[in-house]
Amino acid sequence: MAVQTPQAFRAEALRRAHAGAPEATDDAGLLEALGLNVVVVPGEYHNLKLTSPDDLATAEKWSNR
Repeated sequence: MAVQTPQAFRAEALRRAHAGAPEATDDAGLLEALGLNVVVVPGEYHNLKLTSPDDLATAEKWSNR
């Protein structure tokens, strides 16, 4: 499964999850560590995170369709 950003959470829960010295790879992991339920919703394959020149080239190719 791939996870996309942005992730969305209630502000109060997110503040609690970040309090103290939490360890997790993302906000969802922090909320799960509190015992809160994280719901996964369908994403979009073309919602590409641009982190490298290759990602930018892919986005440019997709935008020219």
